[in-house]
Amino acid sequence: MRFRIRRRWMGPKHGVARGVAVFTSSDSGGSDMVRGLLADSGRLRQWSLANGVILTDDLASLEILDAHIDNWNADPIHHDFVDLGNEVGIYIGNVILGNVVGSRWRVWPNGHPVVVLETGRELDVTSMVNDRLNRSGSSLPSIYAKASSD
Repeated sequence: MRFRIRRRWMGPKHGVARGVAVFTSSDSGGSDMVRGLLADSGRLRQWSLANGVILTDDLASLEILDAHIDNWNADPIHHDFVDLGNEVGIYIGNVILGNVVGSRWRVWPNGHPVVVLETGRELDVTSMVNDRLNRSGSSLPSIYAKASSD
């Protein structure tokens, strides 16, 4: 008797979602439903406003946010109010959706949301922002530039 073991690739699309997960049913309406679920940046907007930054959902807003994010991340009090990596990731994703033609949200099989550009390229915006916060990854305006030039 022979048994065959199938190994399932456990990369970013499978396994446990990192940070943010969106779970919907197969008949839930696709990208519009996901966009609605991810549209609220209320805690980030409140935190930003309390720290003198008004978010206007455009590139200028990303530049201002990027200028403040390191200081905010260094201040441990932010953990009580806002999850910077995930909420800034969702925010930049929504800025991209609002300004880059053909972009939309897609949810990986594990529930993790990513932005899909018109070319089909996927941007894991929450991972990119967490890299920015933890390992000095690309700036928020650079992430936006990658999306708008694709």
